[in-house]
Amino acid sequence: MTNGSQPEPPITAPFGDWLRWALTHHGYDLDERGIQRKIADDTGIPPATVSRLVRGTSQPDVATCYAIGRTLRVRVMPILVRAGHLPPEALDREPHATERPSPTTEEQALTALGLTNPDDRAAVRAMINALTAKQRREGAN
Repeated sequence: MTNGSQPEPPITAPFGDWLRWALTHHGYDLDERGIQRKIADDTGIPPATVSRLVRGTSQPDVATCYAIGRTLRVRVMPILVRAGHLPPEALDREPHATERPSPTTEEQALTALGLTNPDDRAAVRAMINALTAKQRREGAN
């Protein structure tokens, strides 16, 4: 099988079709001997359940959907839709990840802490610099 060269099946595709695609896309060679046991070990799903899911003869329960999402590091909501636990419209209402706000500047942080005295601000900066240097030293060892 090719690793992830096929497009993702539509949300309405049978669950087994999507699962075979997802597993292949994430590096599992479904033709490899013992691969279903490896998938079972990686996900914590019983091997017989993995077999039924891959063959498309069974639908996963919610806990199994979560285990698949966690293992493959994919969002669980679409898996729940694919498994029939949620309607496709649920994806329209799913909160989307917002862009990360820009990091707080040192000045903003000191102000947010209520530090207005220049000596106090300097003391906090010195402590941060000392802790950062210590972390770098310890991380290098």
